[in-house]
Amino acid sequence: MKTLFITGAAHGIGLETAKRFAAQGWFVGLYDINQPALEELLVSKDFPNACGQYCDVTQRDSVAAALAHFSEQTQGRLDLLVNNAGVLSSGKFEDIEAQAHDLIIDVNVKGLTTVAHCAFELLKQTPGATLVNLCSVSSVHGLPLLAVYSASKFYVNGLTEALHIEWAAHDIRVTSVKPPVVNTAMGHQLDPKLTQKMAMDMEPAHVAEAIQLAAEGNRIGYVLGTSAKLWAFVDKILPERARRALTSYLTGH
Repeated sequence: MKTLFITGAAHGIGLETAKRFAAQGWFVGLYDINQPALEELLVSKDFPNACGQYCDVTQRDSVAAALAHFSEQTQGRLDLLVNNAGVLSSGKFEDIEAQAHDLIIDVNVKGLTTVAHCAFELLKQTPGATLVNLCSVSSVHGLPLLAVYSASKFYVNGLTEALHIEWAAHDIRVTSVKPPVVNTAMGHQLDPKLTQKMAMDMEPAHVAEAIQLAAEGNRIGYVLGTSAKLWAFVDKILPERARRALTSYLTGH
């Protein structure tokens, strides 16, 4: 039985991804800071073969304990790690509280790094293992009103590209998915200016499907959605002034 470890598994993209793989007969490890939600999920019919417990990705000891718990259930096997936990704050950079900026960095950057680092040995000892990092279309160009979140996803993209090369020697494939605005609780935190031209028309289930495609594919990153793909393509070929103007237009600036 193939095995999946996923962070941020109690809701949104994480939950839809966990359900998708569980329905296909995978053993699923659900890890999140929302322990009551996890406890409900683990006794539901959606997860006949699963385990899970509290995991705070900002705390290395918590991540290590979660992976040890998962390893005990899977005899050390980890076929797919989905680095999904993330947070977002939207608004003018100077208006967002420093603690909120810090949290984005702690979860999206440090937390994602910690999970990958702690999971390396399990991935290495599992033939053909894969790591999928949750990135974002906001890694195409730095987005106003999402400055720190956008920057955190540039980090995710860079780490993914580097580990895609480094970990190939260990038979570990590393990739990412880059969704646009998704209809989740986090997506609804966006400043309204950001959704005037970037519609919230992608559902968590669509991203879960893309995560599976990414896990089974061979590319380093997968931009999701027709409009996002077009933007990513155009952004690569435009001169800097035009790139800036396009991003300003898309974000209401």
